[in-house]
Amino acid sequence: MCLRSFPRLMLLVALLAPPIGLTALAASLPQSGPSPTETGMDLNARSLSRQIHEDGAEATVRTLDTHRAWPRLRRAVAAGWDGWIELVPDLIAHTDDATARQLRTALRQALPRNPHAVLSVLDPGNGPLLGAGALCTPHGMPVRWARDSMRAISAEHDIHLTHQVNDCLAALSASTTTTGKANSGT
Repeated sequence: MCLRSFPRLMLLVALLAPPIGLTALAASLPQSGPSPTETGMDLNARSLSRQIHEDGAEATVRTLDTHRAWPRLRRAVAAGWDGWIELVPDLIAHTDDATARQLRTALRQALPRNPHAVLSVLDPGNGPLLGAGALCTPHGMPVRWARDSMRAISAEHDIHLTHQVNDCLAALSASTTTTGKANSGT
């Protein structure tokens, strides 16, 4: 009986050995780094904030450039995530014009989703990078964006953001009044 089952056992071992061996070999190989299109850094709002604090905003911008991490950061900002939106004022001053424009667009997208966070980073002096004149315009946004943004901003009742609310509503009103509808960005 043992001799008859031996060929079956050998067959089972022969069939299972290569997958088990390959799995063990793959597990023993050193882990490779991220592919060139993936971000090679641990990108979350807390670690990025720490990096800005420790290394400075300019060095952090260079790191984001090196790791091609701007798309991920812009998506998080556009989604309206508080921690990410708070980072934009520190970073935008050290970016090139194209990246600054993209960050402003991400903030515009976040405005109806999280008006409190966006208004909190708005420059109360209405500066060129993050002032109401730069952010609260429908440039490049869908037509309904202005209506949704006005509704969201009007519902914001934080006394510390009164100037930003008024400036943003005035900029939105001016842009929709001149054309009669929101500008499509063309």
